[in-house]
Amino acid sequence: MQRSRLRLGALCVIAATVVLTGCGSGDDSSTPDVPTVTPASASPAPAGAVASPAGTVVATPAGSRGLALSGDLVAVLDPAGTTVLRLRANDPTAAPQPVQTPALARLIGSGDGAFLGVGPGVVVEVAGDGTVTTTEVDTNDPTALARTANGDVLVGTADGRVLVLDTDLSPVREIDGFVRVDDITVAPDSADLSSEQVVVLDRAQSSVTPINLTDGDLGPALRAGNGATNSTVDHFGRVLVANTRDGEIIGFFGSPLVMRFRYPVPGGPYAVDYDDERNLMWVSTTANNEVVAYDLSGGEPAEMRRLQAVAQPDTIAVDDATGTVYVLSQRGGLQIIGNGE
Repeated sequence: MQRSRLRLGALCVIAATVVLTGCGSGDDSSTPDVPTVTPASASPAPAGAVASPAGTVVATPAGSRGLALSGDLVAVLDPAGTTVLRLRANDPTAAPQPVQTPALARLIGSGDGAFLGVGPGVVVEVAGDGTVTTTEVDTNDPTALARTANGDVLVGTADGRVLVLDTDLSPVREIDGFVRVDDITVAPDSADLSSEQVVVLDRAQSSVTPINLTDGDLGPALRAGNGATNSTVDHFGRVLVANTRDGEIIGFFGSPLVMRFRYPVPGGPYAVDYDDERNLMWVSTTANNEVVAYDLSGGEPAEMRRLQAVAQPDTIAVDDATGTVYVLSQRGGLQIIGNGE
């Protein structure tokens, strides 16, 4: 479940917990001169296969990525990114339905069995019947993809830009000021639930930054430990970030955004998603090949379930409707954990 995500003329005043994302304009796409860290990545899993992963494991090629859900379909990208492998959620062991596409780097669900992907120079729409439509986009190295409630498409890039495209995939605006854009989340704005809060995760700054899609302004950037990697949101508008390097999950909330908790999660927390129906945050810990569910109703995480995962569980997605958890192994294999397993 993945949810869909310049101009600064005034001097930026930064508090101790805030990271400067750059004081520049949308006309200046140069990399901002700000403190950076080496971008974190997933902790390596132990060598060898996992003896007894929970649920069912369906074969997928090693190196598959881009796990996404849409309607009754589950999809992953093959290692080359040129094939969207679609499986029926109610019969995942059946032969996948492959769809050939231009090379893609990111994939998200867009409803009713359709998917949206982005690759070098192109945005690709895969309809429920497998029809493929392509649109050119101005990036050679896309790194993030999200969609807003009104259908706007947000593309993050390795050179620190967010490209805002309208529902017809026509360019609307370019927002810069980041070192890189690794994840984009879109959630209800806690101060105005009729609007949305879009937040960018930058691994090179280990930070999260709200952005305004209307005028391109950046909000204050907040440090997310020393090695933030992935993020998700819940229906309350909380932004939940895996700080892999420091072994913790960090929760942000509010408008303006503030840090609300830091909770230790051993084993290299990496992939994270939220089950809005059951109010559970799911986290994969790649160093020990586990997935863990936490209840956040008390304000801080409380562990509810801990399960054996496939080897190197780098990607996770939860189906709100059924509670089914999908975990994709970077070494090959899609794990399907039914609600209650």
